[in-house]
Parts: sequence; structure tokens; C-alpha cells
Amino acid sequence: MTSTTAPTGRYGHLADQVRSEGYAHLPELGVSAADLAETRRLLDGLFDRFDELPADKAHDLGTGGQPGRPTVPEVLDCSTLEPRLRDTAVWAAAHEVARAVLGSGTYSTYDHAIYKPPGIGGRTSWHQDAGFDQVLDHGLAIWVPFQDTDVVDGCMRYVPRSHLAGRMEHLTRIGPGGKEVFHLEVDDDSAVDVPCRAGGVTMHDFYMVHGAGQNHGEHTRRAWVIDFATAPLHKRALRGAKRAVLGLRGQAR
Repeated sequence: MTSTTAPTGRYGHLADQVRSEGYAHLPELGVSAADLAETRRLLDGLFDRFDELPADKAHDLGTGGQPGRPTVPEVLDCSTLEPRLRDTAVWAAAHEVARAVLGSGTYSTYDHAIYKPPGIGGRTSWHQDAGFDQVLDHGLAIWVPFQDTDVVDGCMRYVPRSHLAGRMEHLTRIGPGGKEVFHLEVDDDSAVDVPCRAGGVTMHDFYMVHGAGQNHGEHTRRAWVIDFATAPLHKRALRGAKRAVLGLRGQAR
């Protein structure tokens, strides 16, 4: 990961950790419970009308679901479908953190949300965000949970310092329901679980090997992921054009 300016301010320490370990945990994003609830309300609204969303923006990551009733729903480009998300304190705070880690010229490239129901939301395979998306270079993904998320709930898992190996060639397999799954073979003993309470976030470099456990908890694991990168305006436009042509989207987290 590269930074265009030296990290400063209250979140400056996160840049060093992401650079060295590939990930970081921020226990408090600095938003109120009311701010978090308002953001969740807007996201809930998208999932409530899941069957009305464009087909390329709404996916069922699970199996056994029916049209309009997904088992593990995922919504892509949430802030485009619901622009009021960009006015939330959570959005603003995530951008502040991303600028502290990446430096000037940081902008949001993509966002999506996944709701993993208890007992249904399965394990997320090991992968790199950049491993299957050739448009991505070093950048930062910020993972925002809307409830306390422990190991039993399917918290994020990281392989420390794996981002230093660069882009890895991913394997593919056909998962339940005939879905193609991009994944890496990883020794689970090399990974660390990173529980995160509501109001905090985890974050990782696009080259970081990461996954998530199954939700064995009692509540749906609601999470919003916002991706950030740095680039001048002409490169931003080029990235956007490549993404549109190739039909690239984020990997499930």
C-alpha cells in the first residue's frame, strides 16, 4: 500500500498498521448510536425492496432462496441506489479514516452490503479483493458492522502480512447452487479473527488475504463495505470505464 502524504491526525497510526500488517481494527469510528441506526435504516430499506432492485445490483450469495426472498442477500452500489447514504455520519467518518490511511486524493470507488442471517450465512472463502479484479491496485476496504460481531457471528478474518506478496492467482470452484467461487487455499492457523463491536470498523488493503466465518450467532450479521483508492481524475475515469466494460464487482465479504 502506498500513501501520497504522511499519515497525520487521530487516525494516523492506522496507516502504519495497514502498511505493515495489511489490516487494522478501529474500535470507535466516532459516530453516535443514532448515526449508526440511521445508516442501517437506509440500508435496510434497500434490502426490504430487494426484488425491485436492478438484477445486476441484487444477488443471493446463499442457496435455496426464491425470487424476492434471498437467503444471504447482497446489494451492490448501495450509495448509488440510495444516495442519502452519502449524507450520513458513517459515510463521512469512513472517508476521514480512508484519507488518514491513504493520503490526499482518496475517493470512494465502490460499496456494497451483505446481510448474513444466523444459521444460513455461510463462510466467506479466503480471497484478495485485487486477486480477481484486475482494475484494483492498492487501496483500502472499510468494513462497517451494524451489530457487535464476534467470532460466532462471522467476524472478519485476516492473514497478517499476506498483502506483501502482491496479487495472487485465485482458484475457482463451483459452490452450492452452481455459483462460481473465487478462492485461495489458506492454512487457517495462519489467520487471526478480528471481532468488531457496533460503532467500530475493520479495514484492509486490497491485496490482503481475508475471509469471514459462518454466522452461528443469534442475529443477522449486517455489514456495509466501502472501498477507497487514490488516483488523479483522469485515472479515476479510466478505472470506471474499465469496470463498466468488464462488469467487475466486489467479492463477498
